[in-house]
This record gives sequence, structure tokens and C-alpha cells, in this order.
Amino acid sequence: MAEAEENQMLLPIYCRSTDHKDQLPIMDNAVVVEVKDNLKKLLMKSVAVEKLGSSGKTIKPSIYKIPNFIKDVHKEAYMPHMVSFGPYHHGEKNLAPMEQEKLKVFRHLVDVKGVDYESIVRNVSNILEDLYGEYDDLDEGWWKDNAGSAEFMKMMIIDGCFMLVFFSNDEGYKSLITLKSDIKRDILLLENQLPFQLLKLLYEILPIRKDQNTTLTSLISNLLFVEKDELAIVEKKHILHMYRASLLYPSTLSYPNMDEIKKNNKDDKFGLKCQLIPQATLLREAGIRFRKSENKSLENVSFEKGVLKLPLLIVDDNTETNLLNVMAFEKLHDVGSQVTSFVVLMNNLIDIDKDVELLSNDNIIANALGNNEEAANLFSVLGKGVSLDLGSNNLTEVHQLVNIHCDDSWNRWWANLKHTYFQNPWAIISFFGAIFGFAILIVQAVYQIVDFHTK
Repeated sequence: MAEAEENQMLLPIYCRSTDHKDQLPIMDNAVVVEVKDNLKKLLMKSVAVEKLGSSGKTIKPSIYKIPNFIKDVHKEAYMPHMVSFGPYHHGEKNLAPMEQEKLKVFRHLVDVKGVDYESIVRNVSNILEDLYGEYDDLDEGWWKDNAGSAEFMKMMIIDGCFMLVFFSNDEGYKSLITLKSDIKRDILLLENQLPFQLLKLLYEILPIRKDQNTTLTSLISNLLFVEKDELAIVEKKHILHMYRASLLYPSTLSYPNMDEIKKNNKDDKFGLKCQLIPQATLLREAGIRFRKSENKSLENVSFEKGVLKLPLLIVDDNTETNLLNVMAFEKLHDVGSQVTSFVVLMNNLIDIDKDVELLSNDNIIANALGNNEEAANLFSVLGKGVSLDLGSNNLTEVHQLVNIHCDDSWNRWWANLKHTYFQNPWAIISFFGAIFGFAILIVQAVYQIVDFHTK
């Protein structure tokens, strides 16, 4: 019966000739069946990738393959240089030397430290579906059969053990300590993440704790040079997620009043005043001063009474890679766009080396690159292809308030006066001398007029 109904509701498929004049409906059973089969296979494949976790719920991925439209900004910033973690870069030839180091570390844990690897395998197998669920767009070879699953589990165990030993800073692994900065860079790549659930499980088994006060969170905080409390507020999915949290700690999140912003920008059809502001040197000429915020959270930005407060930002060789990967994570995962919005603000403020010099003098930027022009180019790269998420944080309101200040004619006049006459002590003396002389002339004129009328 169902088959009969299916035959009665065939889809009309139209064949168009090359001259686009004739259209003939074709009722082709074979085409319809093939399309249905292909869609069914596609849906089945999707279900296979989005596996259920140990709790029976579908796990939302948190580790992503970065699409080309993001990578095109600066491909090298997303690629590991020294070591791979997880499936996305596993087996790449340029990373092969560190694979041997991973095996040495695991062998040392088993032979010298006495780690029971059979216990590790049993425990990791219990969360295998959870680990699969954390990875987006995982190649079929990792999960389609038992051999693929075994290879995936082995990789998770060896990579996780290696990462935890690296965190521990154990003197028994001096070769890892000498490569600390390079490995740390690769640990903060989005495509190089390991699920935090795996690291927690392995941490409970491996003998790498030095005392009772040492925790996994404290080991990670030592690596990232942040306070332990910055990472312990909310449990995160992986190390990059935790690093992002450290950039926004302590949280000062506030959302702007979009109705008020729209009212103040009723003539700004495209909302440019909420997204663009002049560079730092031009803002200084407009009378705006810069001050360092009370804490280092990238959300802690405010503008009041002509003073723009910004958090201290340390710019070094890893700043570009770290921020680009955090921004990619924000774009692909539903965590907000606070770091991206801050980068948009800094890209607006910094255009030339003079802008970097100005912000450095005001203790907003600590430039470890040594060259102001390099720092300016860095923010130019970071700002490519990104825009401010209107209404997601208070930076929209900050942009608007800065533009309102710059548009005010009194502020422009007063700023021009200061720029012209208050740049050095002699100019100030000359300015007030001129005012004093002009006042004397007025007094003399008044006395002459009074004297004339008296006589």
C-alpha cells in the first residue's frame, strides 16, 4: 500500500534544453529513488558523526577544523610548528620527530613510574563517545571500524599523557623544558586541542602530582602565567577555552542599551559610529586621554569625561597566534565575541607606529616586539575580516560615546586650542601673556570711556 502511494506522488523533474525554450516533465522513478537514498545516507553519516555521549545526550563539538575563509588571513598562525595533539594534524611529516618524544614519555611513565596502562585504556574507553563528540568534522577513518577506534584511543592516551607531563615541568623530562615556548604555542591552537575531560581522567591516574595542593588547574595556570582563580570559575572544554577565560577575567560583562544607541545614531544608517572610531593619535588631538583600566580583563573598557580606559595588553611573538585562534573559536563556537570585539577596537585605535607609541607611553600596550611598526602591522592582521558584534558587549556603547565626543564642536575647539598653545611651557606662557595683555587693554578702554562720560 505504501509503495503504491509512493508511486502516485512522484516528483516532476524538468529537463531544460540547451536553448532554454523547451521544458519537458520527466517522471523518472530511478532518479527519485537515488536522491532519497543519497539523502538517507547523508543523514546516517551525520548521525554517525554526532554520536551520543556517555550520558546519552548529543555532545556539541568544541574543537574545530578551521575553515579556509578564516585561515586565509594568516594560515601559519593556525598550524602546529612542533607537536600535534589530537586527530587533525596527526601524522604530518614535519611533526614526526615529536611523535618519538611522545613515545619516550609514555614508555618512561610505564617502565619507570609504574603506570598501569591497562587501567588507562579501560577508563578512556568509558568516555570514548564523549571524546568523539568533542571533535567537529572528524575523518571517517577514526571511527568507522574497530581499527579506527583503536587508533583514535591510542592517540588520545599518548597525546594526553605527553601534555600532562609537559604541564608538570618534571625535571626528568629536560628535553621538554628546553622546548617549552614552542610547545606552549602549539598547545593554544584551536585545531590542536584535547578535551579537558580526557586530561582530568588521565591526571587522576598519572603519578605527576608533586604535593596535595597541586591540581590540574594550577598546572595549567602556571603554564599560561595566570592566576589559578581565573581558570577555576567555570569548567571549560579545553585549554584554549580556559585561556580565553583568563583574558576576560575578572568578568565585567555589560550589555549596551541598543534602543538608546539607535536613538543617538538615527542619522547613522549603517551604524558606523558604533563600530568605527578614529585612531589613537587623532583621538588625542580631539582631546581624548588614555588611561590604563583597573584590571586586565579585555572587557574592562570604558569612556567617561573624555578619558578612554583600556586594559594593559602585552604584545609579544605569540600574541598574533594566540588571539587569532581565540577569535576563530569565538566565531565557530557559541561562547560570545568579547575578545574579537576588543581586537576590533584596538585595530581602530592603531593604524601607524605613532599610535603604538602613544598607547605605550600611556601604559596601555607593553610592546615586547621592540618595534612599534611591527606592533601596528600585528593589529592590522588581527583586524582583517572581523567586525564588532553590535549589542554583544559594552564596546558598542564605547565606540558611540567616543564619536559623540569627537563630533561635539566645543570639544573640537578646546582640543585645537590645547594642541596649538599648550604643547610646551613657553607656548603656555605666551598664551596667558596674550590674555593678560588683552585684559589690560580692555580695562584701559573701560577707564577711558568712563572718564569721557564723567567729564
